[in-house]
Amino acid sequence: WFNASCFSLPAQYTFGNAGRNTVLAPGYANVDAAVVKDLVVRGDARVELRLEIFNLLNRVNFDVPNRIFGTSNFGRIFSAGPARQMQFGIKFLF
Repeated sequence: WFNASCFSLPAQYTFGNAGRNTVLAPGYANVDAAVVKDLVVRGDARVELRLEIFNLLNRVNFDVPNRIFGTSNFGRIFSAGPARQMQFGIKFLF
């Protein structure tokens, strides 16, 4: 995700010159949507139908890269957030 060769270990008992939070994770974007329909059954009773979609555009949201200096995986990303998920619900209200 970033050039790991730009970093080096500072001399013993000294601080490095890299600022705090100089390496950030990739951008995060998410779009959720829901469609709801109410159907009147009788009197005050009704049925609610719901369709909910999470991560509607199915965008890959990568997790934070490995930030432990000196390891072989320094600067690499190995995981991502969940893909698109859908759920359908029925609720009876009275």
